[in-house]
Amino acid sequence: MNKIMNINIGGIIFNVDKETYDRLNSYLKEINNHFKEIEGGEEIINDIESRIVELFQQRLNSKKEVITIQDVEEVITIMGKPSDFEGEPQDDYNDPDVRQYSKKRMFRDIDNRMLGGVCSGLGAYFRIDTVWFRIGFVVATLSGLSILAYLILWVIIPPARTVSEKLEMNGDPVTVSNIEKSIREEMDEIRSKIDDLAAQAKRKFRKKS
Repeated sequence: MNKIMNINIGGIIFNVDKETYDRLNSYLKEINNHFKEIEGGEEIINDIESRIVELFQQRLNSKKEVITIQDVEEVITIMGKPSDFEGEPQDDYNDPDVRQYSKKRMFRDIDNRMLGGVCSGLGAYFRIDTVWFRIGFVVATLSGLSILAYLILWVIIPPARTVSEKLEMNGDPVTVSNIEKSIREEMDEIRSKIDDLAAQAKRKFRKKS
């Protein structure tokens, strides 16, 4: 009988046998070594580990308390490996073999919100321009029901905070490649905004001078 060991992933303990431990530990080390030195690497690693935890938890129940080597191989197939896309992250968004593992969940899109992100979240989930939902709520406000409905949705729909949640909100596969790509895009956007603010401040300073 194989010895049962514990492995900590994102603060969650899983029971595994020796073979599974070695395979999973090797995969996690590959993830860590690939991302630890790059900008935003810690966030990428944390999001990948969170997704792995979620996938493992889906495979456990009252009759199954140990993660098997088969579970690990399935998760690696879903997530992908850094060695699969050395250099620039590959595009998993339109890969049918990867998209079969994707799932869409409803979240509030707080990155593109005007208030609570309800309309932008609905737009992302149904793939409909957010403007139509906003117009609908404005028109419905005349009946007095819109505000109450909006507040209820604000309370019951969770916000998309992590990269994994934002990918799921759009129905995109939560893979190593897509997590890295999304975080890089977010960081590029932040840098662009900082550069714009710096340029504006510089222009104002020149005018005063």
